[in-house]
Parts: sequence; C-alpha cells; structure tokens
Amino acid sequence: MRGMVIKNLPVVASMLFGFYILALLVRHPPARIVSGTREFANLIKERGQNKPFIVKIRRFMEKNGAVYHYGKKITAEKLLVLTIVLFAVLFIVISKISLYLSVPAGIAAASLPWIMLPVLNRSDNDKMLQDLQVVYHSLTLQIKAGVHMSESLSEMYECVSDIRLRDAFAALGSDIILKADVFSALEAFQAKFDNKYIDSFCITVLQLTESGKATDLLMDISNQMRDVEKIVLDKKKGKLDRSLTFYQLGMLVCVLAVALFACISYMMRAAMNIG
Repeated sequence: MRGMVIKNLPVVASMLFGFYILALLVRHPPARIVSGTREFANLIKERGQNKPFIVKIRRFMEKNGAVYHYGKKITAEKLLVLTIVLFAVLFIVISKISLYLSVPAGIAAASLPWIMLPVLNRSDNDKMLQDLQVVYHSLTLQIKAGVHMSESLSEMYECVSDIRLRDAFAALGSDIILKADVFSALEAFQAKFDNKYIDSFCITVLQLTESGKATDLLMDISNQMRDVEKIVLDKKKGKLDRSLTFYQLGMLVCVLAVALFACISYMMRAAMNIG
C-alpha cells in the first residue's frame, strides 16, 4: 500500500499543479489562450446558430440564471467549450492513474457545470421568496389605491432587493412601457426563471389583468401571499431544525469524545500500575 502511494505521488502532485495552473489561467488567461478559446466558441456559434440544441442550451442557461453564476460573458458556445476542456483535462490526468477511470472522471467533470446550475438556481428560488412577499404586498396596496396593473408592474423592481429578480422586474417594466403588451412582457419575464413561485405570480397577474373585479383581484393576491408566507416560514423552520440537529450532534460527539478519552486514560493508568 505504501509503495503504491509513493509510486502515484508524482501523478497526484502533477494533478494538483495542473489544477493550480488552470486556476491561474482562468483568473489571468494569456491573450493567446483567450483568442483561441474565443475562435473555437465562435466556430461553434456559427455552425450551431439555428440548431435546436443550441436554442435549448440557451433556454436552460436563461432559466437557471447562468449569467449570475458563471459571469455575464458566458454563452451557450462558451459553456460547450468549457465542457470539452473539462472532459479532456480530467481524461488525460486520470488516464495516468487508471485508463478505466479516465472516461467516467472526464464525464463527471464535464457534467459539473450543467449539474451546478440547477442547484444554484434552487438556492436563488429560496432567496426570492421574501422579495415575492414584498411584491405581493406592494401590488395589493397599489390596487387598493387605484393604480393600474401595468403601471404597478413597471415600477415593481424598486421594492425588490435580489439582483436577479430586480433585473427581471426592470426588464418587465421596460417591456410593458415599450411594447404596451402585458402578456408578452410576462411571458418574457417568466422565461427567465425555472421557479414555480414565479409561475404562480405570472398566472395571478394574468388573472388580475383579465378580471375587472377589484374584490376578486385582492382575494387572489391575498391567497397567493398567504401561500408564500407559509412557504417562507416552513423553510425558516426547516433551517432552524437542521441547525438544532447539527448542534445536538456536535454536543453528542463532544460528550462521546470526552468519555472515550476518559476510558483510554483510565486503561492506560491501570496498565501502568499493573506493570
């Protein structure tokens, strides 16, 4: 076992050094590498401009907020290039250790950017809940004050703190003002998220737009508000429960560690006394 570790030590060291170099290249990429990567991405872009899979990738990235997690310069073509590079790097590095593991390792590395986006998006969705509460409250107050729905939506970004949701509401307001079409503006707004709470919000607003009865509108909004508030409270309660469980486990581990230390100390003293 020890001989195997010593034998593979240069390979592990070269892997770590390679990842360090890759990190440096990502932070401070040389002009030649940037130019080559850009040309490769442009080649993919030219060949796949109207391809269905490129369109699907763009929709996937937009719904999961790729520009907010991977940077504003990320595109579908660059994400594909990143996938190929990750696969190639891990395949080459792991093949030095085991050829059988190189393909699974390459696939796992290439899948990482695609797996992380939905995970990060779910985190965004949880963060947006409190802002949606504020949006529903603000919408209720403005409808009671007699403000038109279109005007309310065009100014809704002012009461939102989350950057991604704020940008989407700002774009929604611009689309409503420029196009004077709430339906198409809401459709574009909804396409920016993979979020069931946003879907419910858009459905509610469409119902409010089609219905002319203020009482029904306020009732629908209050129902949505209660649902969102319940979800927020449930998530806070779940987070608190997990924290308490973690602290209890930590205390239990500490108690067990102290008890184990006391037992070992007693056994060592008993052995010394016998000796």
